[in-house]
Amino acid sequence: MISLSKIITLVGILAIVWFAFRLLGKVQRQRAESLRRHGGVKANPKGGPRAREKTDAADTQEMAKCSVCGVYVAAGSGRCGTPGCPR
Repeated sequence: MISLSKIITLVGILAIVWFAFRLLGKVQRQRAESLRRHGGVKANPKGGPRAREKTDAADTQEMAKCSVCGVYVAAGSGRCGTPGCPR
């Protein structure tokens, strides 16, 4: 049977859900406004992938494994630089 305490509990739960949706809407509006203000680019404060520019192919180097000690070095380099390696 429906009692007064059940009705009050139901109204309380509905109020919590309603306020939660209002808060989420406000956060979304603030993010959209921030993105609009900054030209659609938002930097990641932790320096993650969003903050970095895309690297060009010229910035990367091909790596090769040293045939003697197994250390990876830049392709075309003469020595691997590992102490004790004869190459």
